[in-house]
Amino acid sequence: MEPLHIAICEDQAEEKEALLALLAQSGVPCVCTVFSSGEALLEAWRPHEFDLLLMDIYMDGITGLEAVKRLREQGEELPVAFITSSTDHALDSYRLSALKYIEKPVRLKDVTDIVTLARLNKQDAPSLAIHRNGRQENIPVADICYLEQQGHVVNIHLKDETVITTYEKIATMAARLADQPFFQPHKSYLVHLAFVARVNTDLRCFVMTNGKNIPIRRELMGKARRAWEDGLFARNRRGD
Repeated sequence: MEPLHIAICEDQAEEKEALLALLAQSGVPCVCTVFSSGEALLEAWRPHEFDLLLMDIYMDGITGLEAVKRLREQGEELPVAFITSSTDHALDSYRLSALKYIEKPVRLKDVTDIVTLARLNKQDAPSLAIHRNGRQENIPVADICYLEQQGHVVNIHLKDETVITTYEKIATMAARLADQPFFQPHKSYLVHLAFVARVNTDLRCFVMTNGKNIPIRRELMGKARRAWEDGLFARNRRGD
C-alpha cells in the first residue's frame, strides 16, 4: 500500500506527538511532515505535495483557517481536517471544503476515519494509464506537471521531479487526458494547468511552478492564457 503523505500544522509539541502516535496506530501507512505555524506551512508549500492536511485552528500568528484560505486562493484542493478545542468555527471550516472537523482531545477513531477517507480519495483520483516495461501503470493525474515528447518517447515529469519515460505518442496521451485540465501549447508538450504559475507573454511560454518554461506557439497564446485563467478561476471557486 502506497503511504499517504500528510502535512501536520500544530504549534503545541504535546499535541503534535499525540497526533503522530495516533497516525502510527491507524493502520494506514503515512509519511508525515510537521509544521509549527501557518506561516511555516505557507512558506514551504508546494502544490500537490500532500494527500491530507491536519490543521490546528488556534495557533500563534495566522490561524489555521486563514492559512487554508490562502491555500484555497492559490487553487490548492488538498483534503483538510481541522483540529480544534472549540466548535465555534465549524461553519467556516466547511466553507473551506474541509473533510472533517475534529475536536480535541483527538481520538484514534477520529484519526483512523480521516486517513481512511483520504486514502479512498487518493485511490479514486483520476489517473493516466501508460505502458512501460511490458506492463500497465497508472499515474495519478495530480502528480503530473507536464509531458514532453522527445523522439519516439514521452517523458512524464512529476511533481516530485521524477521523470517517467514511455514509448508512446503525446497525441495519444492527450486524448486520454481530454477530460482533465491539460493544455497542449506546442506539438511536443502537454501541460497540467494546475502547475502553471503564470503566462509570460513576452517569452511566449507557461512558467511552471518548478521554474520550467514551456513554449507556447504564437497562434495559441490567447487560447493558452484563457485556459489557464479559466482553470484558476474554477479551482478558486471550489475552494470558497
